[in-house]
Amino acid sequence: MIEEKGKKAKKRVTEKISKTALFLAAALIVSLIENALPPLIPVLPYAKLGLSNAVLLVCLLTVGAVESIIALIVKCLLMSVFSGNFTSLLWSFPAGLCAYAVMLLLLKLKIFSITGISSAGGIIHNAVQIIISVFLVGKSVLLYLPFMMLTGGIAGIVTGLICHYTVLYIKNDRKPKNREV
Repeated sequence: MIEEKGKKAKKRVTEKISKTALFLAAALIVSLIENALPPLIPVLPYAKLGLSNAVLLVCLLTVGAVESIIALIVKCLLMSVFSGNFTSLLWSFPAGLCAYAVMLLLLKLKIFSITGISSAGGIIHNAVQIIISVFLVGKSVLLYLPFMMLTGGIAGIVTGLICHYTVLYIKNDRKPKNREV
């Protein structure tokens, strides 16, 4: 009996690691593709949809908080390696962690939809990046703050909707299907 519980626990851990690795790989691929595309708004060259965040949010909702934070950290590190831009970590890493902390808090409160949580994450992410830019570049960057918060909110809505429907699909796919033969 104890041995059987141990095997089930090992299987769950292995399953979580495998799923997290798949979500990480998907997030990296989506991020690399998105970085290769021209900016959505030419006057805001760093404003992106952040579609890889939808992948990490699905990881959070389907695998777990710890695993998704690990995926976020590894994604930030690997994206800086793949892009050859290690200074990007100065912006992406703290902004990602702050956005994730806010999203985890909102998720625990259970008063917002996943789209609302994602939108809040997008706003926080961009706000933190602007704050960091103020220290690294200067106060003139604050002019971008309202625009970046707006684009972060809109991008968060898009990624939140993608995440919402992806999670619904995953949950519906796991249910046993009654098929008549």
